[in-house]
Amino acid sequence: MCLFKYPKYFYSAFRALIISAAIFFFSFAANAQDNNKAFGDSIFITNGLTGNIYLLPVNTIKLPDFDTMTPVNIIYADSINIPPRSWSAGFPGLRDRFEWFGIEYKGFFRARKEGEYLFRLLSDDGSKLFIDDSLIINNDGLHGAYAKTGKVKLDDSRHSIKIQYFQGPRYQVALQLFASVNNSKEEIFPGTNFILYTQAERKNKMFYFLILTGLIVLYFIFFFRRNNKREKASHKKGTE
Repeated sequence: MCLFKYPKYFYSAFRALIISAAIFFFSFAANAQDNNKAFGDSIFITNGLTGNIYLLPVNTIKLPDFDTMTPVNIIYADSINIPPRSWSAGFPGLRDRFEWFGIEYKGFFRARKEGEYLFRLLSDDGSKLFIDDSLIINNDGLHGAYAKTGKVKLDDSRHSIKIQYFQGPRYQVALQLFASVNNSKEEIFPGTNFILYTQAERKNKMFYFLILTGLIVLYFIFFFRRNNKREKASHKKGTE
């Protein structure tokens, strides 16, 4: 049967083809976007970690001193959860970088209850975990997906957290941070045991506070100047 002899069937088949192609395209695009944002997104969030991305020399074998380096990009993540995978998508705004890079995540958190917490840091390649500037886990070096653990006692006050990570040669990556308390089931950090705050949160609030204060000051200046002009005009009218 020739479809061109039956326009109705031809258009139905053509429409089905277009819909199938669109579904495939958007599924592929969504998957590529997810991979592109595996380590974080460029959109600021208040309940997450700020990640500074650094370019590393080829053949780097351990984490560098990030304090002596300048980041090339910033991302934000609400968890550290990149299971072992093949990855070549790059980052938002830095798509051509998928090997020889480093990330330093920083933020603040509160534990929902006091206790001894067990952290497990899995990475491919090297990584380190710091809490309140103390090294809790050292999983540094060039290696495949491998995990190390560390324990720390936490109260319900505010704590700082820093995760350092570097990726050596392409294409295998992994970075996951797990936590549990008092022998409970471990969860991807922050899970249900922690409340996470982005490091830039205070600066962000101060910025908006200053803008609001400035607008209020401008309003009162405008208000008093307008009243002053009205009083002068009224006084002038009364003297005439």
